[in-house]
Amino acid sequence: MTNIEKYGFTLIRERELSEIEARLFELEHTKSGARLIYLDREDENKTFSIGFPTPPENDTGVFHIIEHSVL
Repeated sequence: MTNIEKYGFTLIRERELSEIEARLFELEHTKSGARLIYLDREDENKTFSIGFPTPPENDTGVFHIIEHSVL
């Protein structure tokens, strides 16, 4: 499959998800490398999620507490 670029994103993978009647698109932002998963389906419920790594510097739990406080 040839990678397709549009709106600053490159299409990495596309596949059918028949279990939820959707088409999955996995994309990568060309400049930042951020990954995007988009589900194309006939559901009016719009939702999103943002994830990023937050590796702790030690095992005190402080970083996890800060994540919950900020997010």
